[in-house]
Amino acid sequence: MAGLEAIALGIFRFSCTFFFSSHKRRVLSLYTIFLSSFFAGVTVCVHTSVKSLPVLLLLPMILTPLYRDKLMTALQAVLVVLLYILSNFYFIPNLPFVLPNSSADPYVELSVFIGAALITDILLKRVNAAILLNEERSRHDSLTHLYNHESFYLELEYFRCQFKKRGLPFSVIIADIDDFKKINDTYGHAFGDSVLCRLGELFMDCQSRGAFCARYGGEEFAILLPHGQPLPTAEELRRAFAALAFQTPEGERRFTLSIGAAVYDRDYPSGRAFFERADSALYLAKREGKNRVKLYDASSENEEF
Repeated sequence: MAGLEAIALGIFRFSCTFFFSSHKRRVLSLYTIFLSSFFAGVTVCVHTSVKSLPVLLLLPMILTPLYRDKLMTALQAVLVVLLYILSNFYFIPNLPFVLPNSSADPYVELSVFIGAALITDILLKRVNAAILLNEERSRHDSLTHLYNHESFYLELEYFRCQFKKRGLPFSVIIADIDDFKKINDTYGHAFGDSVLCRLGELFMDCQSRGAFCARYGGEEFAILLPHGQPLPTAEELRRAFAALAFQTPEGERRFTLSIGAAVYDRDYPSGRAFFERADSALYLAKREGKNRVKLYDASSENEEF
């Protein structure tokens, strides 16, 4: 029975940690390893006369910080299998060898094994749900619920990879609320947040149509479009925001956007280098009077940009 338990535990542990071995779920992998190791310890206590967790069974948990890839997962699974195969005796420092309790009912052993496996599986699902929820929250801006700065650059790198593989151009739009500091100073930060949220709703509408929208920082928003024609979307955003009415103590107020855009139709050294082109176009829109859209033009780089 011990041999079958060893194989079953090894397969269970390996399959769980192998499934959660992606880079984004290493925390979940850590939980998986810990729970599996705990299950191993409980099984030993039930199946043998040992009344404390053998030191050898702590080894997988000690190796947890080293868990980085599938090879490490396989190594830890093999270690647990070996520990069960060697379950004829357990060595605890300063204590004699302890023989397993051979009088245990095999059906009881099997039921304990299955029960512990099911409990571990339930815990893994709950941990998985919690980790995914936290991961999703970490990618979004808490105020507007758009993607955040870090998520934007990850997506930008993905777009760049697609351009290198398939040659498909894409574009980026940067929008900045004109005189936003003055808005905050005049009407307060709560009012400023409401302006950001209303603009975020407009960006959400763009996102529902296939764009990738993010709150880049402060009053700046950014959009990644899977095509090389950013001007229609940028102009639509500018007009839609200018049409929004905000209630203030002095009555209705309307605010404006300055927008810069750039098309990724040739390779750039980095995503940030390309983003700076759109940022240059935004600066030009501000300099020329705000409330307008400017497209980065490589031919005029030395003149206007």
